[in-house]
Amino acid sequence: MDYPGLDGFLGTRASLMLDVVVVSMFGVLVLLAVSIYLVRFRKAYQWHKRIQVGLTFVLFLVVAAFEADMRIYGWQERASAEPGGSPTPAVWAALYVHLVFAISTFCLWPVVVFRAWRNFPVPPRPGTHSRWHRRWARLAAADMVLTAVTGWVFYVVAFVL
Repeated sequence: MDYPGLDGFLGTRASLMLDVVVVSMFGVLVLLAVSIYLVRFRKAYQWHKRIQVGLTFVLFLVVAAFEADMRIYGWQERASAEPGGSPTPAVWAALYVHLVFAISTFCLWPVVVFRAWRNFPVPPRPGTHSRWHRRWARLAAADMVLTAVTGWVFYVVAFVL
């Protein structure tokens, strides 16, 4: 079937940007795990900061490009297994669950990074902001993991099945 926009590289009905996001989320989770390991077990605060600021910047660019692609070319036609059809209720359910985590991550992640940027000394080290940061950063990290997992579920339900 001929869809608007560029076709993806994973051999599904998804667009190029959907495939890029699906694959890049693996990288995001790996970098997130490395960053947490470095700060928690190696006390490498500067590397943690670099990785987190870099992830925030890259995620902002990827989300902006992804949203532009979705607004320009859409996704619903690709999510339908039949020409001219519409997504199934399962696709919509998977999307809504994913959006709960994606939107909360989009709101929470920058707050945690911005507050860390403003409240930790240079070079970064534990301080009075650490307790707040640990609590909310853990929530943001869990939110990011759930965003990725629910995004992969949505991808499979919408563009593979």
